[in-house]
Amino acid sequence: MAVSFFDNKAVVPDDNMVVDALADAFSLWDEMQNHVREIYPDIKNEWKHYGKASGWVLKTISKKRNLFFAIPQNGCFKLNFVFGDKAAACIETADLPEEIKEEIRSATPYAEGRGITLDINHREQLETVKRLLKIKYEN
Repeated sequence: MAVSFFDNKAVVPDDNMVVDALADAFSLWDEMQNHVREIYPDIKNEWKHYGKASGWVLKTISKKRNLFFAIPQNGCFKLNFVFGDKAAACIETADLPEEIKEEIRSATPYAEGRGITLDINHREQLETVKRLLKIKYEN
């Protein structure tokens, strides 16, 4: 089974499909997307199907730089960030939950950076996402 709720490569998800899949969590998805559009006008979203294992994910980019991947699931969604060394150092001193800092510290370092995935199913998590996005965007 794919990580994403949407695994049919032939069908690109649309807004109605996302509403149905996320159910109550769609308000969080929508709030996050509105924040991104409002604060970062150069950001673009594009649906990508990377293969059977991942299914469809919403890739958010600034120019040619990946900022995060949103992965719709049944009743919630995940956000995947990859932080380079400079951004990871900023996270250490940022006003973020200790769990996030520890996840970055313990993440395997790759050429692209250190990755973390957040399960989003509560409004309080969006504040953390907004801080992480700001760090990623600026670094």
